[in-house]
Amino acid sequence: MNRKFEKILAYIGGTWQILSGLITIIPYSSMIKRQGFNVTSNSQLSINATQSVLDSIYSFSTTIGILFLAIGLFNLYLSKRLRNMKVEKKIPIWFITCGIVSFFVMDFISCVFFISSGVIAMAKNKSLRIMNN
Repeated sequence: MNRKFEKILAYIGGTWQILSGLITIIPYSSMIKRQGFNVTSNSQLSINATQSVLDSIYSFSTTIGILFLAIGLFNLYLSKRLRNMKVEKKIPIWFITCGIVSFFVMDFISCVFFISSGVIAMAKNKSLRIMNN
C-alpha cells in the first residue's frame, strides 16, 4: 500500500513548522530586540525594567522558534521513514500528537496537516493488517 499521500501531508506540515520557526526567530524576535533598544523614559529604573521584560520575551520567542525548527526537522525525518507495505505504529501517533500540540499553540496549519497525515496512516495500517491476515 502506497503511503505517498500521508508523506506529502507530513512534508508540508514539517516544512510549515520550519518556516514558522524561522519567521519567529528572525523577523519577530529581532523586532522585539529592536523595541528594547528604543525604550525611552524619565527614569533609568523604568528603562532597565522594560528592557529586562523585553529581553525575557525575546528569549522566550527565540526558544519557541528553535523548538518549531527542531520539531519540523524531526517530522521531515519521520515522514521519510514511513515505509510502504509495513504497519507503522508509532509514527502516526506522533503525527497526531504533533497536530494536537499545534492546535494548542494556535498553529492551525500544522494541526490540519499532521492530524490528517496521522489518521490516514492509521487507516492504511488497519487495511495492511487485514491484508496480511
